[in-house]
Amino acid sequence: MRAYLAVIKDSFREAFSSKILWVLIMMIALFLVLLSGLSVAPAERTGLDFPDVFDWPELATRLRDAEADSPVGKLRGRFPSDLQADLRGFKLDGENRRVFRDLRRQLNEQLDADDFATAVVVPEDNLSDEARELVGRGENIDPKTRQRLNRLVLEAALPNDIRPSPGEVMTPTYIGFEIFDDLTLDQEQLTQVINTALQVFIFFFVSVMGTLIAIVVTAPIVPRMFEPGAIDLLLSKPVSRSLLFLSKFFGGCAFTIVNAAFLIGGMWLIIGIRFDVWSNGLLLSLPVYLFLFVLYYSVSAATGVVFRGPIISVVMVGLFWFVCFVVGTAKDTAEQFEINGSRIHTIVPVDDALLASNSAGDLQIWSTESGTWERVFDPGPNQLGGVAAMAIRAQQGFPFLGPIYDKRKQRIIAITKPTPVFMPGGGPSRMFIGRPDDNWSRRGGAMLRMSPRSIFLSPDGEILAAGPAGLQRFTGDAETPQRPFRVFGLDLGSRSDAGRFVEATPDEMPRWKSPFTATIDQDRGHVVIYSDGTLSLLTPEKNDEQVIYTPGANRDLDTDEAALMAVAGNTLLVALSNGDYRLLDATTLEPKTTLEGPEKPRWAAGSPDGRFLAVLSHTSSAWIFDVSNGEPVSNGAISGDIHAMAFTDSSSLLVGDLFMRATEYKLPDFSVEASYDPPLSTLQNVYRYALLPIYTVFPKPGELNNVITRLFQEDSTVAMSGNNDDLQADQVEIDIQTPLVSNAIFLVIVLALTCLYVSRKDF
Repeated sequence: MRAYLAVIKDSFREAFSSKILWVLIMMIALFLVLLSGLSVAPAERTGLDFPDVFDWPELATRLRDAEADSPVGKLRGRFPSDLQADLRGFKLDGENRRVFRDLRRQLNEQLDADDFATAVVVPEDNLSDEARELVGRGENIDPKTRQRLNRLVLEAALPNDIRPSPGEVMTPTYIGFEIFDDLTLDQEQLTQVINTALQVFIFFFVSVMGTLIAIVVTAPIVPRMFEPGAIDLLLSKPVSRSLLFLSKFFGGCAFTIVNAAFLIGGMWLIIGIRFDVWSNGLLLSLPVYLFLFVLYYSVSAATGVVFRGPIISVVMVGLFWFVCFVVGTAKDTAEQFEINGSRIHTIVPVDDALLASNSAGDLQIWSTESGTWERVFDPGPNQLGGVAAMAIRAQQGFPFLGPIYDKRKQRIIAITKPTPVFMPGGGPSRMFIGRPDDNWSRRGGAMLRMSPRSIFLSPDGEILAAGPAGLQRFTGDAETPQRPFRVFGLDLGSRSDAGRFVEATPDEMPRWKSPFTATIDQDRGHVVIYSDGTLSLLTPEKNDEQVIYTPGANRDLDTDEAALMAVAGNTLLVALSNGDYRLLDATTLEPKTTLEGPEKPRWAAGSPDGRFLAVLSHTSSAWIFDVSNGEPVSNGAISGDIHAMAFTDSSSLLVGDLFMRATEYKLPDFSVEASYDPPLSTLQNVYRYALLPIYTVFPKPGELNNVITRLFQEDSTVAMSGNNDDLQADQVEIDIQTPLVSNAIFLVIVLALTCLYVSRKDF
């Protein structure tokens, strides 16, 4: 054993005597010195940016309709006459959207005024603790603090329109000088920005450049071991050839260990001290990077043993990287352009037919004659295609809420998700209708001013949409075409008003907080709201021939996890993202029991007969619960890669998997009642039977970056929209097991084959 330890010690001694090592150490030290100049300084959030307003049209409407003697009316009275005239003429038709820019500029000017807080009189009870403390200082406050007070007064005057700003924020500085004038971050935002920057740094400067430099420097180590004279001296001792090679191999990693530990350890200390962000992900990325280097170095060492040349060792590492890159790119390209979008996402049973949508949002109907899916609900000539469609899908995922089926009026209803207006096809949410009598062609197009999270039908057939901004119901004719107001192809609103969404709750109802979700109890008509861990029951009441949903029972669940909900009979399921599933009484919200289920639920529903509850997770795991006996249902018959689930009118369960295959099961025994299994396309066959098997057996060094990404994430999945609190939005699972296992197997095989060669070769 001493002989092998001596070889490893010699490798470290050789590394420390290398001039290249000390050059890199000095460069790293210089970088760390420069990095130490970055810091943060206390600041105050004063101005108003576009994201600080929940809903600009709603804000403009509130300013337009406010009484003159109210705080909002007094604020409006301070505006220039031309802006007041624009507000008086403001309509939700998209043609006056330019007023938002002028309104933001004028609000910022008001926040700079010394008399703003005294002129816009807000009741003291409405002020936050921070605002009351600043008011108590009287006139003895500096201009920056006065601007902060003005911002807090504005938030108190418009609590449903202006996002609350954190009291403790900071601004980035370098050697004491502010880098940006108006940039302020709270601690959570600062941590997120730093972790994102660290991931980019680890990928480009450590994983790519660091590995390349380390491979070039360490390439001669193993070939030098087998030079005449050196190998004769080593083999003259009573040692194992294989262990001797392994000692030299791992000893050759000394160069990389020293540099990587110095760089990552130094960054961890500086960022922790200067920003108070002690990133565990940064520290844990060190062993992942070393594993990545060892993987490439195994190819270099094996080549060095066989060919005994450092140049060809580097060339073979480059060739190995290129082959892995081609295989991985081929798989990713096929998935991005075709495979991911062609997987089943939503199943909609409609009377005697079956509709299903793929992940790209293409709604299709099952044809019993051809045994395939046929596309319906076509968006027409305005549909985006190619790269633009892929960019939209990458940004927002599945493009709809729904579709849901209105059995009473025999139509499907879908609401598009809002897309940033500057993106291709961008615009607000719109509701579309489809009927079987014209092959489910898309009709309507009513606009929603808010960003909805849920869509459902009331027992009376009213269309309801819920989101953090409130609960809205649709009035008018949903099928009348509505012409969008477009500027340079961008959807900015509607020109017609054949139907619209209106508030379905009392005016004094505050906004709900995230995480948010909503569902409806079809038996009683109650809408259940989950807002930041609190359940609220909204009860429908007739008011002047209109249904208003008024607040009822409440229950604090003592959690801040995101959730999905479903109702079956008198049981309400609250499926939390951490796998904590809580069952409550659907009428009183009294707790019944708590169960464990899959983390990160994506879909939840109750069967029409009230017997079963079902949940599908973002990791393709299914959970089914029998309310009648209080026991989970064994779902071994459907375990696997599940992408969609739905209940039929007869409470059978439809399960979608394998691209667009759907199977109908009778519960609780999971006997197959029907199967909808279309033939695979050519690309799907190539992907499933050729590309995926090749990718599976190949090593995946590039996928180790996913492992590093996971180290910086709290969750095992990442929402494509960036909002992990919206569980219905598409989320991508960060797979760390596959690359670690696959690369470890490859490493063991390469080292084993090299040891076998060394033990049998006559040197």
